[in-house]
Amino acid sequence: MFDVGFSELLLLAVIALVVLGPEKLPHAARMAGAWVGRIRRLLISVQADIENEVAAAEMRERIKKELEKAKAASGLDAIEGSASEIKAAMTDTESRIGSALRDAAPQQNDTTPPAEKP
Repeated sequence: MFDVGFSELLLLAVIALVVLGPEKLPHAARMAGAWVGRIRRLLISVQADIENEVAAAEMRERIKKELEKAKAASGLDAIEGSASEIKAAMTDTESRIGSALRDAAPQQNDTTPPAEKP
């Protein structure tokens, strides 16, 4: 990432020794190392999360495509359409039978023989 060679690191170490002094330099180096480690772990974690999200999105796309292919292959749309047509025809037939029975009921009462008188 950064193109830092040995000479640049040596120059930074000399400057840090002059600025901080020999007493504070080991503590500062430990703290800098700890911060670099935390930042590195954070970046690795973020990278892993992004890769997981991308993989999940790709998986959802593949599942969606497979479902569409399976739906097209099985003719599920045609079956659903036929089922709705059959249901509509049965409802229509049921209403016709119901109206025919209602119309026939009064006619049956008129055709009954009158009761005989004693």
